Amino acid sequence: MGCRTAGIVVLAVLIVGLARAAPAAAEARVVQVLTVNGEIEPAMAQYVETGIRRASEQRADAVVIRLYTPGGLSSSMEQIIDAILQSRAPVIVYVSPTGARAASAGTFITMAAHIAAMAPATRIGSAHPVFASPLPTSEQPSGGQNTMMQKVVNDAVSYIVSLAKKRGRNADWARDAVVKSANLTAEDAVKLHVVDFIAQDMGDLLAKSDGRKVDTAYGTVTVHTKGARLDYFEMPWYKMFLHYLANPLIAFFLMLAAVYGIIFEINNPGAIAPGVIGGVALILLLYSFSVLPINVAGLVLILLSIVLFILDIKVPTHGALTIGGIVAFFLGSMMVFGSAAPGVGVPLAVLAAGTIATAGFFAFLVGMGARALRRPVVTGRYSVVGLVVEAKTDINPVGKVFAQGAWWTAETEGQPVKKGESVRIVGMKGLRLMVTRADVV
Repeated sequence: MGCRTAGIVVLAVLIVGLARAAPAAAEARVVQVLTVNGEIEPAMAQYVETGIRRASEQRADAVVIRLYTPGGLSSSMEQIIDAILQSRAPVIVYVSPTGARAASAGTFITMAAHIAAMAPATRIGSAHPVFASPLPTSEQPSGGQNTMMQKVVNDAVSYIVSLAKKRGRNADWARDAVVKSANLTAEDAVKLHVVDFIAQDMGDLLAKSDGRKVDTAYGTVTVHTKGARLDYFEMPWYKMFLHYLANPLIAFFLMLAAVYGIIFEINNPGAIAPGVIGGVALILLLYSFSVLPINVAGLVLILLSIVLFILDIKVPTHGALTIGGIVAFFLGSMMVFGSAAPGVGVPLAVLAAGTIATAGFFAFLVGMGARALRRPVVTGRYSVVGLVVEAKTDINPVGKVFAQGAWWTAETEGQPVKKGESVRIVGMKGLRLMVTRADVV
């Protein structure tokens, strides 16, 4: 009887343990979530690479990349794709939220994902490479087709087609996305087998991804995501700061701050604050230019405009050089900040507003210089002429006044002045001030 009771107790303990272990196993499922919002550039690539490596080290069941991007640098895109291809954990790219897009580099990243999904009213495509700077004319044959661009396009086509085929997606459309800048809505992307499904939200995404078999660098695995706990891995603040510096709009305002600050300091030596602000802005701008595609001709035009602005401040040309500088500044700004892929560059209205502000700034500086040239010399002892001061003693006809930090002997040739009355300094006779009553015109 005792053995039978002991057996029942052991069996009960096992049943309870298994019952508790089942939900514990379900709770142990973890999906790491990364957020890619904005341009694809070095700071963003490092963040995604670190996040995928972290998920693999922690044995996460999957990685979700919430993607909303207009594109970015091909080198940073390739770094992210390499991290996806080498990931131990399945990577799910989710183009979201509603209204988001996976354009240009984002299309390649979506194609590389083990599972690709889109939120409603999102879009994907426009993956044609974009050059910011003019290509060498030596690369242009008589047929007019730019050889260098064709090389880049062919390389991009082979890259995206290989990714599409690896994941069993529509390689023909992938080719069109590069060659013809083709675009698709979420619904059409599912119909053409460009992405796997549409997910309304994160819960729907995890439910529809669950149970799918995918090929990773470590073999075929079954995705277990249903009911998993979401572990949000956010970009560190310092990388977020660098990420914002890669925004063309931020770079444009940094350029304005650098130009205004440095030139104001040159025109007003010793102001300090404008020079410090301009110098810091210039250093940050150099980082922005290191990660943004830069049109060399546009950059030269901007530098030329700055030279013209400085010359017009130092040389009395009545604003002629400033007009030339404004034209060069606007054209250069359009080339540097407005010639990127659609939706990536700075809007023309912002460039125009920045140019108008710059014109006003330098018109103000040039005006200050012109007024200074017309102003009579008032240094030395003659600087007191015209001042109204108080008589410190009776002046009849000689007395004392205090002007500009010094005591002066004053003489009046008109009515006597009593102590405390106001007098106007009208001239000098040697070291003696000639004054009249202030109320006498």
